[in-house]
Amino acid sequence: MIRIPRDECINTEVATRKEWIDTNGLGGYASSTAIGCHTRKYHGLLVAALEQPKGRFVLLSKLETSLLHNGKEFHLSTNKYPGVYHPTGHQFVECFEQGLCPSITYRIGDVLVRESILAVHGENTVLVCYEMVEGNVKPTLRIRPLLAYRDIHTLTRENMFLRPKSYPEKNGRKIQPYEGMPPLYMATNRASEFFPGPKWTYNIEYLMERARGFDYQEDLFSPGVFELTLQKGKPVIFAASVEKTGNLERLRKKETERREALFAACKDRSKQVRWLKYFSDQFLIRNQDGFASVIAGYHWFGEWGRDTMIALPGLAFHSGRMKFGEEVMAAYAGLARDGLLPNYLDQASSHLAYNSVDASLWFFWTVQQYLKARGSRRFVMERLYPALSDIVLAHLEGRVNLCGLDGDGLLHAGNAYTQLTWMDAQAYGRPVTPRHGAAVEINALWYNALRCFQELAADVDAELADRAGGAADVLANNFVKRFWNSDDNCLSDVVNEHGQDHSIRPNQIFAISLPHSMLDTAQMRAVISVVQAHLLTPFGLRTLSPRNARYSPFYRGDANERDSAYHQGMVWPWLAGHFGEALLRQAEDKDGAREFLRVYLRPILRAFPDNFGIASVPELYTGNPPHQPKGTIAQAWSVAEAVRLNKLLSEK
Repeated sequence: MIRIPRDECINTEVATRKEWIDTNGLGGYASSTAIGCHTRKYHGLLVAALEQPKGRFVLLSKLETSLLHNGKEFHLSTNKYPGVYHPTGHQFVECFEQGLCPSITYRIGDVLVRESILAVHGENTVLVCYEMVEGNVKPTLRIRPLLAYRDIHTLTRENMFLRPKSYPEKNGRKIQPYEGMPPLYMATNRASEFFPGPKWTYNIEYLMERARGFDYQEDLFSPGVFELTLQKGKPVIFAASVEKTGNLERLRKKETERREALFAACKDRSKQVRWLKYFSDQFLIRNQDGFASVIAGYHWFGEWGRDTMIALPGLAFHSGRMKFGEEVMAAYAGLARDGLLPNYLDQASSHLAYNSVDASLWFFWTVQQYLKARGSRRFVMERLYPALSDIVLAHLEGRVNLCGLDGDGLLHAGNAYTQLTWMDAQAYGRPVTPRHGAAVEINALWYNALRCFQELAADVDAELADRAGGAADVLANNFVKRFWNSDDNCLSDVVNEHGQDHSIRPNQIFAISLPHSMLDTAQMRAVISVVQAHLLTPFGLRTLSPRNARYSPFYRGDANERDSAYHQGMVWPWLAGHFGEALLRQAEDKDGAREFLRVYLRPILRAFPDNFGIASVPELYTGNPPHQPKGTIAQAWSVAEAVRLNKLLSEK
């Protein structure tokens, strides 16, 4: 589906900016660059989401591979060390390809060898397959595993606690480097010879971590070398797992067939959209507790309530995964507390963080999208209605922490020291975009939730339905009066004790895109005009108008510098879905609007980045052209909203 040719792969500066990821449905993954040279501490061949200890860990970092023939050894691996790349296996790379799985093809003279990586779904297992595509020789394949065995956010150094001894297994070895960590089983599909040779590899550098202001050098441990013959027609499969793996050919065949079926189920006239739907599956997981859930982004994000509610329609309902989507909604409904859904499910503990005012409100929109996609109303009423009812009632009764309704029906939340909306970045110990008070999208979501609930409750609780409808009427009567920014002819971003915040931000677009709106057509068009003029880019919407003195077009430096720019001008692709829906809602010429969106937003609708995450849509882009991709290489709501907007553009 994606092919990176030799001329790009032999250029380390270019090739190391092109990253791939292959996930296992548990929150774990395999990931690296197009030439297999790690540039992040998050890269690894077996990154596992473990139950004990709980969390995500880089177990197998990489494989140092080489071919030995006629006394000459050809190293296929590439690593970055201080001041040098070694070995320089990228010089042999013919191409990188991303289809059902990532693969790197190497050419050495007349010999062509393809290396394919498969993270096995539902297991903490990775398969690395070596196939001789061309060539009549029978070289020795050497495989030296390099182990990290540490949390994904940390780095390791040579230490006295590692236990270097490995033990024989059928066609492989077992090693348990640290007490309290699971063992690593390594095996090949055919008989191989293992040469014990415990050693540390020092000072491997991760260039992306250096650029991000973090520690960037690591020592990796190898227990020894596997050797076996590679020949045409007899692929070598190397497996690494936290459990014994069994028949590797059968396991590879089963995983390949699963992927073929997954792609076949992704229906769309556009092959590019079919691939987008295929890759959207990588965010759907079963976590350590067995619950269906969503990973917000790779590599470092976990399970976030807000992101899950926003991403679920695109990932599940519009990609042929309704049952999984139902499981996710039911799981979150069971976690509702005092009018809120958890915003964060800690993967390293059982902690749930109820620090978001909008996750529970987005839940109503998710239910609306589910029903729009022909979901079961019976399922909603039986499994979700109790949580929806509790959310509405808790808000109406003033039982939601740090939230309350004023006399005009506006929902206020937080204070100057909190960040309860999606613009929640902190830098230097304080909120970057303090939006306490009545935030425009929070009130748009609250109104939509009230109307949605009014419809659902009409036949089961008429009194509460009327109460919700009355609260919606009060809010609708005052919303425009309180939020309208007459200077710019659009909506203010926040209303609080300081008055109206006239910062032109994308949050006002939700007052149009949500199913129930409080604006008339003229007001909608005024808002669209301002958003389009100040915020629209081919990659999504800016988070702040460039005319604002606080506008920051760059995303660089350490964590505080990056977080300071996070919502101060960065472009977020997921917002394009709601902009597109809003534009279509008020457009006189809807066909013309669809064509404009198809062409203008093509970079995130029908194409993948040619660098960064090469088969996904990233978290964000920089504010100024050429809009460089930044943040996570694969973001759930970015991909999901691209799927959903493509769906909207195909409808009449």
